[in-house]
Amino acid sequence: MNALLLSLISASVFAIEGFGEERAIFQQTFLGDLKTARIEFTLNPEFNLISEEKKFRCLFWTNPFYLSLKVPVYKGLSLSLGNLERFNQVYDIYSERELLKIYTKSRGGIEEVYLQVNQWLNFTEIFFRGSFLFGSSFEVWNYTIGDYTIADTFSYKYKGQIYSAGLKVLFLTVYYEGLGSIDMERSSGDTTYKLAQVIGFGLEKDVNTWDYSLSLEHSVWIDRNINRIRLMVEKDIYSFSYNYNPWYLKEIKEHRIGLGMGIPFKNLGKISFDFNGAIRTKGNLWEFVISPQLRLTLEEIFSRRKK
Repeated sequence: MNALLLSLISASVFAIEGFGEERAIFQQTFLGDLKTARIEFTLNPEFNLISEEKKFRCLFWTNPFYLSLKVPVYKGLSLSLGNLERFNQVYDIYSERELLKIYTKSRGGIEEVYLQVNQWLNFTEIFFRGSFLFGSSFEVWNYTIGDYTIADTFSYKYKGQIYSAGLKVLFLTVYYEGLGSIDMERSSGDTTYKLAQVIGFGLEKDVNTWDYSLSLEHSVWIDRNINRIRLMVEKDIYSFSYNYNPWYLKEIKEHRIGLGMGIPFKNLGKISFDFNGAIRTKGNLWEFVISPQLRLTLEEIFSRRKK
C-alpha cells in the first residue's frame, strides 16, 4: 500500500487508507432561537489535482445532494434531521515498478443520517444528536506482468452509530462526540472499529458589524491525537474561513480556505455559494482541491403570513 502511495501517477491517494477522507469536521450544530422551519439542499462537487515529482493527474466527481430539515417545536425546542457524507473513499491509482504494473480504483464511502434535538433558553442552548452510519465501497485491483493480467475485486459494507452533545452560553461553545463504532462486513468476516472521540471549543464575537468565530477540535483516535483549528469572519452576506486540518492518516496535512456569499430572497430564504480550496501534503506528494458548494435554504415560505 505504501509503495503505491510513493509511486502515485493518478489521484486521489489521500483516501486510500483507513475509512478514507474524513469530511464531517466543524459541523454547525447550534441553531439559535429558531422561529420557522428551514429546509436546505446542498450540492458539493469536487475537483482534485495531484502532483508528485512534476507528474500531474486530475479527478472530478459530484458528491450526492445533502438534505437538512430543521423544525421549531415549542418554546425554543427544535428538531432537525438530515444526511451528510462522513467518509469518502474515492481514489484511482496507477503505478509501474519494473515489469509489474498495478492499477487500482475505489468508489464509495460512509454516509450519516442524524436526528438532533436543540433547546434554546435565553442565552443558553444545548443539543443532543444521534447518528446512524451506513455505506458501501468496492476496490478493483489489476496486476499486469508481461502478457499476464490478474484482477481482484473487494467489496465492503458498513453499519454503525455515533452520538454527540453540546452546550452554548453567550459566545462560548463546547461539544463532545463519541461512543461511535462501525461494523465492516467483507468476504473474510466482520470487523468492528472504534471511531474517534472529539471535543470541541468555540468562541464567537461581534465587533463593529463584523462577526468573528474561532473553533478548536481535539480528536482522539486509537493511535493518534489530532488538533484542528478553524477561523471564520462574516460581514453582511460575505464570509471568509480558514481551516488547519491534520488528518488521522499519518503525515497528511490540509490547509483550507473558504469564501462564501449568501443572497437572501424575499418570501423564499436564501441561496449560498461557498468556494473552498485546499492543499493537502504528504512528503513530496501534494493535492490541490477545489470544492464549490451550492446551498438552497427555504425558510420564509414555511412561516404563517399575517393578513
